Amino acid sequence: LRLPSTQSAHQAFLATHEVLHPVPQGGAEDGAEDGAAIPTVPELTSYSSVALLDPRFELFWSVNSSDATIHVAARAQTAGWLAIGISEIGSMVGSDALVAWVAETEGRVYATDRFIFDKSGPALDAQQDWHVLGGSQATNQSTGDTWTTVHAWRKLDTGDCNDRPIVPGKLHNLIWAIGSTDDVSYHGSTRGGSSLLLAPAPGPSILSPPPPSSSSSAAAIAAEADAAGRRPRSQGVLAGPQQQQQQESMLKFTVSGYRVPTNHTTYQCKVVDVPLKVKTHAVEWGAVLNSTHISAVHHAFLYGCKPEEYASLPPVGLGFDCMYKTPCSTFVAVWAWGGRPFTFPDNVGYPIGPSYFTKFVLEMHYTNPEAIDDIIDSSGIYLKLAPAPTLMDASIMKVGLVDHRALIRIPPGMPSWTQAGSCPSECTASVFKNESVKLIGSILHQHNIGRQMYTEVIRGGSEVATINRIDYYDFASQQTVPVLPEFELLPGDELRTTCVWDSTARETETKGGLAAEDEMCVDYLVYYPARHGQDMHSCYEVCASDNNGTLTMDPTSPNLSTFHVCGSGSNSLIPSNQRCTIDFGANKPLSVVNGCPTQTQASLAGIPPEAISAPLDSPPPSPPAAALSPPAPASPSPPTALPSPPANSPATTISPPATALSVPAAAAAAASPPDATGKAAPATVSNVLTTAVMALLYSFLALLF
Repeated sequence: LRLPSTQSAHQAFLATHEVLHPVPQGGAEDGAEDGAAIPTVPELTSYSSVALLDPRFELFWSVNSSDATIHVAARAQTAGWLAIGISEIGSMVGSDALVAWVAETEGRVYATDRFIFDKSGPALDAQQDWHVLGGSQATNQSTGDTWTTVHAWRKLDTGDCNDRPIVPGKLHNLIWAIGSTDDVSYHGSTRGGSSLLLAPAPGPSILSPPPPSSSSSAAAIAAEADAAGRRPRSQGVLAGPQQQQQQESMLKFTVSGYRVPTNHTTYQCKVVDVPLKVKTHAVEWGAVLNSTHISAVHHAFLYGCKPEEYASLPPVGLGFDCMYKTPCSTFVAVWAWGGRPFTFPDNVGYPIGPSYFTKFVLEMHYTNPEAIDDIIDSSGIYLKLAPAPTLMDASIMKVGLVDHRALIRIPPGMPSWTQAGSCPSECTASVFKNESVKLIGSILHQHNIGRQMYTEVIRGGSEVATINRIDYYDFASQQTVPVLPEFELLPGDELRTTCVWDSTARETETKGGLAAEDEMCVDYLVYYPARHGQDMHSCYEVCASDNNGTLTMDPTSPNLSTFHVCGSGSNSLIPSNQRCTIDFGANKPLSVVNGCPTQTQASLAGIPPEAISAPLDSPPPSPPAAALSPPAPASPSPPTALPSPPANSPATTISPPATALSVPAAAAAAASPPDATGKAAPATVSNVLTTAVMALLYSFLALLF
């Protein structure tokens, strides 16, 4: 993928496009006091970083650490509106967005600060924190494609609860969308997302900017960083080779040309044999997506099978129906719709091979509500492998309302039905004994009416940490989130997982189950070191009869106690000798941590146009003085975003990966001669016309005299 990241590429673009509305540029303006310089809108080549989010959408940006601001230019293939936003989990809902457009009839460019509370669309913030600098529209003379560019800036942390802060060193989930008109409406399939490092962490950058002689390929830049050991694995989705993992290989577990039935919900499993001769570690997992209708692929689980389990399984390679059947008890990898690859920390991996697992079951969950009869799928999960000698063993456990069929009953018409499930302290004390474990990953899993979900650690009766939290849950965007920094879970700690559902659109009770129209409340926690023989694959509470352990939903019945399930198998039940006190849910007020406590929005008619727009043919208001200044040579290197896996949106099939690279400062400086302020000042249309008129006048005078 090639980006307009150099002066020559940018000039080539301008040479083939007719500028309909030029970006306002700086220079001298009639009436400016004492010849004061007018602030400039930067050329695209002057931004320090650029990412191709999609063939139709490019993002340019620079961060100024001295005044904690970010300058962006969003460029999209549209004659209408464009939007770029920071998302909580990679979905549109819960995103803080910049929505902008060029109003040709007014001769102005608009940039508005909005928040997407729900699927009704972006709501205008009462506090507008994006400041527009200028914009343009250009049409390719040969293809007729129109591109819109908008320049704007904001503070990294605005202090507005409806704005998501841009945190240095953090990988942010970005979403983008475009519309065909200036009227902000539903984007349809013209949307996508990715993950980018927008601001560098204090100290050395993860990637240094490439020297002018280096390749402009983002892949080449990343390869150089890998070779120098500058791209760590410990960021979850930032995968890069380690010195001890130079021989990494990959295993793919997929179905092969499977025709998905027209049933609403299908669970298809397949036994896979991997005849490894030595112990090996998986150091990364992710999805292999290959389908004629990718939105039908809901999730994929990979199980490791013990000898006593695979003895009763179908032959290797043969697919079989596994609805409501857990073929093997040990999780190896988990992927759900919207998820990105998960990479283990440097010293950790998931063990497979002799004495562990050589046979696996791939479980594919398909949802086909429209009964499409021609879905052919070859999707699954991949494991990236590395030699094992120096790595610690990891494991996965599930907590929450794990026995969903027995525990979840959601009445219709409830806006925030809330229920919590506990992994009790008795379990962690019994299984982990006197040794702690480190939590390194979490995937929060609900279904279609999930609204909010989080897992907390309770120690000594008090909450001490939140492992993972989603305030704006989206069924279409689920991923394994790295726990950073790693959290030390002590024996005797309780893990409490809370789920909130919105059943206002349902007319009947929603039950717990595996189908998409059912509900679940499970957090899959990745931890190390594994306790082989005592791994806690499940940890939850159930109401059971004292006589035979039969599960029931009637907590008022006599002879019922709370049983703690601390693993798998019959020996994992621990009676608490207490009357059943399990939480069966209630409608409670919604509490939002990552956002405003209540939804507030403004009216576009109530905001003065000059507060959210700039004219297309004159310079914009001045931004902070330091915001547009190029960094001094001795300052820390500007951030260079890493290539990121796609955010797999149902509407976009598979978005191409975001590719970003740093633009050398020399290219920006060479864009045009500097003005009095030292900033580049390319000629405006008015300057060009003035020069042409003066030239004609001098020619006329020469003829006369």
